[in-house]
Amino acid sequence: MTKTINIFILLILVSSFSFLVSPLNAQTPTNTTGEDIQKFREVIQQKVKEKLQEIGQDKTTPNPKKAYLGTIIEISDNLLKIDSKTKIYEFTISEDATYVNLKQIRIKKTDLKVGQDVLVLSLTKDTITLAKKIIIVDPSKLTNNKNITLGKIADISPTTSVLVLIPTNNKNRELQIKTDTKTEIIDKNNKGIKFSDLKKGQKIVCIYTNSQNATYPAQKIIVLE
Repeated sequence: MTKTINIFILLILVSSFSFLVSPLNAQTPTNTTGEDIQKFREVIQQKVKEKLQEIGQDKTTPNPKKAYLGTIIEISDNLLKIDSKTKIYEFTISEDATYVNLKQIRIKKTDLKVGQDVLVLSLTKDTITLAKKIIIVDPSKLTNNKNITLGKIADISPTTSVLVLIPTNNKNRELQIKTDTKTEIIDKNNKGIKFSDLKKGQKIVCIYTNSQNATYPAQKIIVLE
């Protein structure tokens, strides 16, 4: 909206300038030459060009999505607080946020209660951390030997059902994630999909267990895009 107003004001200035220059050309005073008017016109045009470039560069880029696991300690119309046992996180609930229960069925925000364990998918914009998706989880299935990582698929091996995941918070690390028949894979609409539907470059949340070797068994994969 601000960009539209700025551009509108610029157009008015340019139009006004064009209107004023015409009579100047027709009634040029003795101490003002055509060269002076041309220089004045060039200065105005340059200022307009610089302002348009400034407006075009005025873009707010949201920070990457992050995932947080914790217990709800406070929830209201637009506020959510969770306790991760090591830190308390506070979110502003997005107007288009979605909510999912243990059966991967969409629910209402009013179904969320204090004391529930949830996985919060967030997006930070400016200084506000928005809760975009809140998923109720079973803590008994998310014990300490399980990890949650948000990242992008860098490579996929269809023959071995292994994918390479680059974490968003550590792009120098490569995680080899192994899937099997027990791995739950869903899309952003909570619809079950196959491993063959996964593609390089997709952003996912992966819940996996620790491993003694370089390949980590995946329990759940949520495709975000």
